[in-house]
Amino acid sequence: MKKYVLLISHGSREKSANREFIQITRKYQARHPEWKIGYAFLELAKPSIPEVLEAIAAQSDKIIVLPYFLFVARHVKKDIPVILKIFQKKYPRVKVRLSKPLGSDSRLLDILDQRLDKIIKK
Repeated sequence: MKKYVLLISHGSREKSANREFIQITRKYQARHPEWKIGYAFLELAKPSIPEVLEAIAAQSDKIIVLPYFLFVARHVKKDIPVILKIFQKKYPRVKVRLSKPLGSDSRLLDILDQRLDKIIKK
């Protein structure tokens, strides 16, 4: 079975934000054709994390969860782990690993510098 990577976004009432996240997921899939990449939303949009986890359980016995969040706050520390724990009780044969959020990765500072440079050069 293929490894399955699940990107998780908060979700938004703004549909264009959700579409942008789906596009990011598709680009990430293109970067990693050897993996199956999916997406889910914590709230405010569909599909939900439990819905997608249920579907993945039939396809894979290993899931890597990548939260597309900037900071380690309540959603990353509590909400997502609770959802994963409930899933693990129902599907103990499926190994689930949760990654850290984007957070304080110094490469994000490089992106900020690039954005700043574009504004300064206008």
